[in-house]
Amino acid sequence: MKTRKILFKTFNTLWVGALGVLFLAPLLWMISSSLKHGPEIFETPFRFFGDRILWSNYEEVWGNENVPFWRLYWNSFKIAVIGTFIQLIISSMAGYSFAKINFKGKDFVFIVILITMMIPAQALIIPRYILFDLLELYGTHWALILPSLFNVTSIFLLRQFYAGLPNDLMEAARIDGANHYGIWWKVMLPLTKTPMVTVVVLAFINCWNEYLNPLIFITKYELYTVAMGIQYFLYSTDEVNWMMAAASSAIVPIVVLFLFTQKYFVESIATSGVKG
Repeated sequence: MKTRKILFKTFNTLWVGALGVLFLAPLLWMISSSLKHGPEIFETPFRFFGDRILWSNYEEVWGNENVPFWRLYWNSFKIAVIGTFIQLIISSMAGYSFAKINFKGKDFVFIVILITMMIPAQALIIPRYILFDLLELYGTHWALILPSLFNVTSIFLLRQFYAGLPNDLMEAARIDGANHYGIWWKVMLPLTKTPMVTVVVLAFINCWNEYLNPLIFITKYELYTVAMGIQYFLYSTDEVNWMMAAASSAIVPIVVLFLFTQKYFVESIATSGVKG
């Protein structure tokens, strides 16, 4: 019996490891290509490193005359941090309201909000363009920040967690004279660390990787985001290795963020569907 269990675990480890390597292959190829000369990228047989490791590809990307990557990083960080912070506050307050406050039409409003998830993002481009043009926000970073402030997935996730918290906590706080804002801020919010971290991760990744909105609403090089920078190196130069260096640089914040928050992220995804 012990031998069978060992063999079963070994088999599972091997095939899961093989799948992991398969999924990592494009990422490893991208990193490898970012350190080569252009002709070496597509040569056969494949070599992870070329004749020389070319860190100069990253120098060309980060010090580019038109779109230096340090400026793209700054623009994307600004948009992602502001959008994530405000989205976290709005989603948390909305999730608490739908989970713990009884008001007329609550279920109908929540269903309508969920229905908006089925509207394709592309269908909203023209209305947003008209609105931002009227508000004189077209061509600014606010045209990217404002759409990220409201996220149905974040509201639904936090609502599920708030619904799983006992109402006795609210009653005890009310006895002490707390209103709904005090209950949310002092009682409920500290108990939702796990879903809060998950919302931060998802919101930051969405803002960081956003491509369609910057493509439509941003026209100046100095306002480009990281995604637009990769597109610039793809279409404005013939150097595939530069584009790969840009893409490799773009994933660093996402990887670092996930490594520091994966415990809470996995725990949140595993438990959100069974609460409420």
